[in-house]
Amino acid sequence: MRVLLSAYACEPNKGSEPEVGWQRALHMLALADEVWVLTRANNRAVIDANPLSRQPGLHFLYYDLPPWALKLKQQSWFRFFYFILWQWGAYRLADGRHSETPFDRVYHVTFAGMQAGSFMGRLGIPFVIGPIAGGERAPFRLRRSMPLRCRISEAARDLGIFIQRGSPLIRPAFAAAESIFVTSPESLKLVPRKWRGKTSVHLAIASNGRAVHQGERKPPAAPRFVFAGRLLHWKGAHFAIQALAEVRKVITTATLAIVGSGPEEQWLRKIASKYGLSEAVDFAGQFPRQKFIDSLGSYTAFIYPSLHDSGGFTVLEALLEGTPVVCLDLGGPGIMVNASCGFVVPTKDADEAQVVTRLADAMISLGTMPKSAWQCLSSGAKARASELSWASLTARVAHRER
Repeated sequence: MRVLLSAYACEPNKGSEPEVGWQRALHMLALADEVWVLTRANNRAVIDANPLSRQPGLHFLYYDLPPWALKLKQQSWFRFFYFILWQWGAYRLADGRHSETPFDRVYHVTFAGMQAGSFMGRLGIPFVIGPIAGGERAPFRLRRSMPLRCRISEAARDLGIFIQRGSPLIRPAFAAAESIFVTSPESLKLVPRKWRGKTSVHLAIASNGRAVHQGERKPPAAPRFVFAGRLLHWKGAHFAIQALAEVRKVITTATLAIVGSGPEEQWLRKIASKYGLSEAVDFAGQFPRQKFIDSLGSYTAFIYPSLHDSGGFTVLEALLEGTPVVCLDLGGPGIMVNASCGFVVPTKDADEAQVVTRLADAMISLGTMPKSAWQCLSSGAKARASELSWASLTARVAHRER
């Protein structure tokens, strides 16, 4: 079988969307005779330098828009149009190759969003799109403590999600698709009802299939928690700080490290100061990815109360290291984490105070549970990470696993 992957973002060791494109390409090789990956031309140098790109049966096609479009891409107002133009040009290139030597199937892998859609369904062969993100929203009750500018940003995002429902670009793609995959139940709601019968919920990200940390882990003597991610209002670090204040009423030695940087750092520092946590909350700054992964073994749990994250690579990295995770029942983290590897805090009909208390309860449980119980969660984290493998994701999207 000869398959084509449309992967605008495809780059090894980059994380995020580029990692999705790269891993899907590598793991599709086990399911097809030839895998052709259509991606941006500026990915060529990094891809060519990676030995895995030279595996038998794996081929790359590179396409980019003219210099004037690349220059305009730096302007935020043009980016949406830029991506549509790239999609159209990529389709024309794919159509030409398909006319010469036909492909058997085509997958739209990255960027898979509700607004821009995909033209690959026009090739006239079995077409699969996704997993698509874009429908995840922060519950209204959990926005009240955000700065005004952040609440306005969330309202604008809500409007964008509403507009996506009527996108003239995504509807033809949904109609042409043999299968549609979305990243969460929230994104499923954006798919018109007549196409939901061929739509499934599945994560867009995955692990390499085995735990990085081998051997039994031990919890630290004093409970130490960590949050990692960009310091944005919707990542939920403010809830983690407030939860720590409640935790320290029971466990006075508990601490929280915040790894990352971003525009809301000063807001978060003020919250820590307000609750008298300036010494207990360590704003550690931005870590290189491997340094962060290496540090995970020293923490009791990874705290990630994100409000609308469709993925969450840091959650997977924590699980791979055998670090239990505490998250909300929203977006990708709420799908990845279960009772075998951590705590999923329910948010339905809950206000901010209730969510903070539930986060604190989970942290207290982790910080006070017997060593054997914590180690059971640690082993469960590694097992869960192994279940959420790229091989499994690719097989499911390719209809080889149900």
